[in-house]
Amino acid sequence: MLKSLLTGLLSAVCLLGGCAMPPSASTQATAGTSVASTGVDAPTKADDQDYDTVWVPAPTGSLLGGGYARVPKKNVGGTDENALLSSIRHLNAAAGSKEERPFVVQAVSRATGVSAQELQAQQDLLRLRFGELCAINAIARGNGSKVQEIASLKSKGKTWTDLARANGLNIASVAQTTRNASELTEASFSNSYERKKGGQRKMHELGVKPQVRPGG
Repeated sequence: MLKSLLTGLLSAVCLLGGCAMPPSASTQATAGTSVASTGVDAPTKADDQDYDTVWVPAPTGSLLGGGYARVPKKNVGGTDENALLSSIRHLNAAAGSKEERPFVVQAVSRATGVSAQELQAQQDLLRLRFGELCAINAIARGNGSKVQEIASLKSKGKTWTDLARANGLNIASVAQTTRNASELTEASFSNSYERKKGGQRKMHELGVKPQVRPGG
């Protein structure tokens, strides 16, 4: 009888001790961590290596304040593979910005002759960013059936120079097309920003105050 009672007490103590123990590290990691999903065009550190951060003062008489801005370095040029990679990084960095991304899509579309809808479909299928898609479509020269083949070869380690040569092109022409898209993105985005800024300045000159949310 006493032995049975001691056995029961010992079992109860062990049960309580097990309940009080903290969960294992693997259990905590599973319960407390959510998997972060990033879009295809999420910016990476490598995208910004061709950009500088500069201070932009507020325009005189404007309601806009000064601030830091990301601007491309001016030494980007050339017609070799390194120049192509630089333009690809510029496009990818711009596409990582919600404000600039539409201008990237339109610029790549104009530079390659591929519609914006087709470019988006390619991105959804291949999970590539617009810089790479620009170079691939420059090599494919409008042949949609070649896009997936070229993307596959690139993923297996082929260089852009290899891919251009295999499709009867010089790397210089691919670099030029991609640089055209990059420069067009910068120009169109800057023009849009200037028009917006001009509209705000005009409202200031007319004495129209910007709308502010209650409590803002």
